[in-house]
Amino acid sequence: MADYSHFDGVFGPVNPFPYSRTVILSIEASRRSLEGSLFIDRVLKALNLGQVASNYPPKNENALRQLHQHICDSNSITLHHRLSIIYYLLLDIDGRSSDGDSKADSFGTAAGIPDRYQIFMKGLWLMDTRNFELALEHLTHPSLISDFSDDIITVLVRHAKGGDYTLPLAYYHTVQPSIQSSPALQSLFDAVAQSSVTEAFEFSRSHADYMRHQLFQRLILVVLDSGRREDTADRAFELTSLPLDADEEQWFKEFLESGDAKRLKNAKDALLMRRIVTGQGVVAGEKGNWATILEGIKTGSGGRVPA
Repeated sequence: MADYSHFDGVFGPVNPFPYSRTVILSIEASRRSLEGSLFIDRVLKALNLGQVASNYPPKNENALRQLHQHICDSNSITLHHRLSIIYYLLLDIDGRSSDGDSKADSFGTAAGIPDRYQIFMKGLWLMDTRNFELALEHLTHPSLISDFSDDIITVLVRHAKGGDYTLPLAYYHTVQPSIQSSPALQSLFDAVAQSSVTEAFEFSRSHADYMRHQLFQRLILVVLDSGRREDTADRAFELTSLPLDADEEQWFKEFLESGDAKRLKNAKDALLMRRIVTGQGVVAGEKGNWATILEGIKTGSGGRVPA
């Protein structure tokens, strides 16, 4: 096994220093972009090494040596964790090098780091460099447990481009993590709701009553307050056509009549659409007004249809 405590043996020559000013600025930009905390920061905090995180990225060779020494001297963590953190630093250095050799791979083999640790740290490093698609190829590996899944989902949702939530949903459906925090659950639900009204409805039903109520209300907001989405009318029709039970029926009515959704321009249209779908209080001529109702929801102007 390689002597991980020997700096020169692990890192080799560090001239030129890999953490140039440009690299440091890039890492700090990623930190701000990832909710103010890199995934390596999260790892170190989880291992009670927050003071080590404050020294990353190192500004010069001496700072890198001190960072390495702190890791080696941390007796409160396991050997595999020490090795994994050093492996992450070597991934960093590999990512700034053009010589084609991988110090991280060589160290991982020589130090006997288990494959799952290497795969996981590589995935987190790719998240930190905002290479999200490649990161998921690692983080969805079947050998891994779902550590930091709340953070991974939140970051992927908030970095989704053009309303494409393929990556966070792919991660969720592949890993099937247990979501622990309300912000992460909300982020995931928004991604599901933006992608499929019916799937989001079924997702809401998989939770206990209080959370189910909250998610159902959020589904209404996501669908009806979609801004300039061209398919808003179609999604509104899908929403109002859902097979609601008695509780959901009441939630739907109350939320649109007196809840937060009352402020929406198309709240009355959605209520009318639901009445028509369920045959409740339909008056003569209302069934012929579908086009007007849908156009009102699409434009946000209101259907101008008598209720």
